[in-house]
Amino acid sequence: MEIREVDVHDEPSLHRYWEIGKLADAASRPYDFFAPWESARMSYVHGRDDVRFELLGAYDGSTMVGAGRVDLNLLDNLHAAYVEVWVDPSWQRRGVGRALEAECVQVARSQARRTLMTEAYAPIGQESPGTRFAEATGYAPGLEDAMKVVDLVETEPTWAALEAKAAEAVGDYRVVTWRDHVPDEYLDDYCRLNEMFFDEAPTGEMDVQNEVWDAQRVAAREERNRLTGRHELSAGAVSPDGRLVAVTEAIVNVRAAQRGHQSGTLVEPAHRGHRLGLAVKLANHRQIREAFPQCRVLLTGNADVNAPMNAVNTQLGYRDVERCVELQKTLG
Repeated sequence: MEIREVDVHDEPSLHRYWEIGKLADAASRPYDFFAPWESARMSYVHGRDDVRFELLGAYDGSTMVGAGRVDLNLLDNLHAAYVEVWVDPSWQRRGVGRALEAECVQVARSQARRTLMTEAYAPIGQESPGTRFAEATGYAPGLEDAMKVVDLVETEPTWAALEAKAAEAVGDYRVVTWRDHVPDEYLDDYCRLNEMFFDEAPTGEMDVQNEVWDAQRVAAREERNRLTGRHELSAGAVSPDGRLVAVTEAIVNVRAAQRGHQSGTLVEPAHRGHRLGLAVKLANHRQIREAFPQCRVLLTGNADVNAPMNAVNTQLGYRDVERCVELQKTLG
């Protein structure tokens, strides 16, 4: 077996790299949320200005049988590398994953990264080949998230009652929505909320540090979304003095618009207790249904210890479908 870097401009090799990830993901997870090929291709070819990634292929002769990826942040969290390993299901348990992980370690070492991070998914209350592999290669669990889905079509009839409930506490706050581009009047506050995210969201034992956000970083992400067919739909809460104090975001890819990914939701600590989390998520669910009526299922993840957000998601109809274990190891 040979481990080689995958050339992102060699389309057959790049497609095989993507295919291995999709096959491995489909074999172990209950829902398909893997990036569509064309979006993944554009992401690989165009790259990013905030992350440098290295794609690795494990070859048996001329056949790629495993795929690995190392992400190296360039703006913050410069001590860390994020690692992913996939093995074609027909080649699993033959040492392919271990060989790829070892090469990922070498890439991280060469860039003076001391912490390797990864994720592994498993059925609720069970271990999986992914969690067992991660722990066997020296990664320790740092945080557990419950992965949840909601059916927007089934739950839409409940939204009016929930909106009335939220309105009782929202008071003079205003709920606003936007798509693809953060409005200029909220940009500074949006960056401020992003910068406080890791302080406010549970991170467990994971060795992560807050990120630095500015207009340039937001614009770069918006351009990446445009190139890859991803639409970002957002809702926020504006305080009586005109500041954006809460935000929630979801992504719908036009190449797989039947599904979406609900990402971060944050309410500034001083403004909690007004049901703003519920209000902004309801507004965004409505926005998604209007913009993408074919989008039926949203996937999200919440740390088990995040009781307030779990309570909001329960009201919205999210249900647990699997668990995500965030793991890390420190290089000596």
